Amino acid sequence: MSRVVRRVFDFFEVYLPVAVFSVLLLSVFIQVFMRYVLNMPSPKLFEVSIYSFVWVIYLGGALATRYDQHMRFDLVYRSLKPKVRLVVDVVFDLFTNAVLLFMVVPSFRYTIQVYPIKASALRIPWTFLLIVFPVFVVLVIIHNFLSVYYNARELAGGAPRP
Repeated sequence: MSRVVRRVFDFFEVYLPVAVFSVLLLSVFIQVFMRYVLNMPSPKLFEVSIYSFVWVIYLGGALATRYDQHMRFDLVYRSLKPKVRLVVDVVFDLFTNAVLLFMVVPSFRYTIQVYPIKASALRIPWTFLLIVFPVFVVLVIIHNFLSVYYNARELAGGAPRP
C-alpha cells in the first residue's frame, strides 16, 4: 500500500477519531461541570457528545476491520484448520462486502437528502452528522477486499498477510 493511501486511511481511522474523541471527552466534561456545578445544562454540548460518540464508533469500527480485530464468536472457528479458517474469512468478507456494496449508494443518497434537516440544538445540517456512515461503509469495503486478496494469496501458497 502506498504512503499516500496509508496516510488517507490513517487520517480517517486514527487521527480523525482521536480528534473527535477529544471533542467527546471535553464536551462531556464541560457538560457535567455546567449541569452539576453551574446548574445550567447545555443541549448543544449534549448533541456534540452524542454525535461525536457515533463518529468514534463508526471510525473505530473501520479501524478494527483494518487490523481484523472485530469481536467475533469464534468457538467453532478456532477449532478449524488454518486453511479452512482462511476460506471462512474469505467467504464472510465477501458476504459482508456484498451487503455493504448494496448499502453504499443509498447511504450516500440519504446523507445528501437530509441536508435541509438541521440538528435541534446545534442547527447544523444532518448531512455533516451522518456522513460518517457512508465513510465507514467505504472504508470497510476496501479493508475487506484487501483481506480477501491477502487471504486468497495465502491460500494459493503465497506469503501470509503483512
